[in-house]
Amino acid sequence: MFRASSFSARTMVLLRFSLGLLVAVTAALVSSNLRAAEFGAGPWIKGATDIFAGVVPTDPGFYFRNDVYHYNASAERVIFNGRVSLEVSQDMTATLPALTYVSPFKLFGGTYAVGVVPSIMAVDVNVGLTFPGFTGPRGRTFEPLEIDRGDTNLALGDTGIIPAMLGWHEGNFYWSAALFALAPTGDYSLTQLANASLNHWSLMPRLAATYFDPKSGWQANGTAIYSINYENPDTDYRSGDILNLEGSLLKNFGALGLGVASYAMIQTTGDTGAGARLGSFESRVYAVGPILTFTTSPDPNKSLTILVKGFHEFGAKNTFEGDVIDAAVSFKF
Repeated sequence: MFRASSFSARTMVLLRFSLGLLVAVTAALVSSNLRAAEFGAGPWIKGATDIFAGVVPTDPGFYFRNDVYHYNASAERVIFNGRVSLEVSQDMTATLPALTYVSPFKLFGGTYAVGVVPSIMAVDVNVGLTFPGFTGPRGRTFEPLEIDRGDTNLALGDTGIIPAMLGWHEGNFYWSAALFALAPTGDYSLTQLANASLNHWSLMPRLAATYFDPKSGWQANGTAIYSINYENPDTDYRSGDILNLEGSLLKNFGALGLGVASYAMIQTTGDTGAGARLGSFESRVYAVGPILTFTTSPDPNKSLTILVKGFHEFGAKNTFEGDVIDAAVSFKF
């Protein structure tokens, strides 16, 4: 039988250990403002636009671009499937074959085009939580406690749809306006961490502009995308709207181009819905990196282009921060 004093001491140790766990979890959840769209991601692939961003080719026909986009990042806190996950790392590779049809028709004086962007996603997610060790009453030492779980998935992702894109140009200046939609066609389940889908619709109007001088080889691009997110019906969570800003500056040396690209992701409105248990919170992150291109023609209507770019993220607030490597090829059929 336990003596009363021994039982009391052991009870106090357990109570203090439990209280320590509770305090650690509570502090992790409420400190420094827990802010992020669900899954810590928006519907727009960060840094997706680069060269000839504002160009809609004037030659009618089918244009194809395929990106292999790799993102490795981590975050202190992310909301997955309506639940808070701490110390999250993510390794994601997306294959994005984009097909655009440029029509012979004009609307408001601009060239009209439509497109579709399916996706294949390979996702590896790990969630880990570590509580530090401590010494309890009577000098008893408790070892650090680690909780880890992970998930991987290779599946079809969500599908981008471009019902309308209009492009204009004047001399060396090109600009375009487009409406993108993201359809939740990808693999999704409340029981898995590594989902290939956001499981909600999004509308993404985009404005883009390009200055390209084929004589000097200089090219400058700027893009703004505003993502309007709808509710995830399985978690009753509606992520706030997100503004993506992207830009690049390049110099061509014959067929080779070398430059710098950057992007910013800024959440502009708070999360809402019954699943947004932590209230109205927002996130942001910035990135910059090099871009290298090989182009067979200075005419953006006719060129076959191979492109490699990389980004290093910084200044993240309550979302993932990491590195991107993207390789792409584009050409006209």
